[in-house]
Amino acid sequence: MRNILGLALLGSMITSPAWAQQPLFLAYPPTEHQTRASQIFLIGTASPEGEVLVNGKVIPRSPAGNFAPSFPLQLGDNQFTVRYQSQEIKVKVKRLSTEPVVPVGLAFGEDSLKPAVDIARLPGERICFGAIASPEATVSVKLGNQTIPLKRQSSDFQLPPNSAALTSQNQPDVQSAIGKYEGCAIAEATANLGQPQYQLNLNGQTISQSAPGKVAIISPVELEVVEVTVEAGVARTGPSTNYSRLTPLPQGTRAAVTGREGEWVRLDYGAWIKAAEVRTIPNAVPPHSLIRSIVSRQVAGATEIVFPLEVPVPVRVQQGEK
Repeated sequence: MRNILGLALLGSMITSPAWAQQPLFLAYPPTEHQTRASQIFLIGTASPEGEVLVNGKVIPRSPAGNFAPSFPLQLGDNQFTVRYQSQEIKVKVKRLSTEPVVPVGLAFGEDSLKPAVDIARLPGERICFGAIASPEATVSVKLGNQTIPLKRQSSDFQLPPNSAALTSQNQPDVQSAIGKYEGCAIAEATANLGQPQYQLNLNGQTISQSAPGKVAIISPVELEVVEVTVEAGVARTGPSTNYSRLTPLPQGTRAAVTGREGEWVRLDYGAWIKAAEVRTIPNAVPPHSLIRSIVSRQVAGATEIVFPLEVPVPVRVQQGEK
């Protein structure tokens, strides 16, 4: 049996007639961009007539004029010039190293303490911490009344962003874990635990430093309820645009908030959405809706299923053999 939260396909790129009418349009990347990926794809469109060149070389395009070639990136700055007739767009892509910068002596790595942003979780959820420091150090973190020892890691596997599927570079990346420390804890009681306090011991000396983000444990019986305010709220599998998209949430959809991370909120069915795309409903209780009937019909290439709802809420569908 498998759970279906939603579906988002990256295969359809640029099909809007309004875009196709523009002489030259670059949808991705922005003109100043940073990435840790080894390749970048340039997505855009131009009128079908004529040629589009990237750094002086003609690139292939669809009959409608769309293009999405990929290019390798070297560490540091990479310059791209996209040209169509008299139009020109310059893009600078900086490839960042995936290797952590290990500090020398009694210090934590710059911007290495986690969480980097404020987070909120339910009681009983695992909360993980991380830091970069000298491989000879002893590192721990204090959260509330708990002191969590952090263990030195031997290797680190990082998944690339979801967009890497377009360049066939979606395999896990094995990175050096020298100087990387990690550990997790569970908080059972509702509380504002504040900023985790890290402690580093090296050669008989000790320093302490606070993580940038604060940790809060929210009450499962007093969950905040939010409503989607945009026409189609972008739901994702995690709190970042690097995570896959799920089925868009229509305006007016309501759900309880079970977690927060920076500018993202987690909804009760597991998806994450930007806080800017929802608003809090004062004094509301977590919504629920009955489904008493299902209507299906054949559409081009698919079967459309309609669930009449009392209240617009996200729907999780379980598909089985029966």
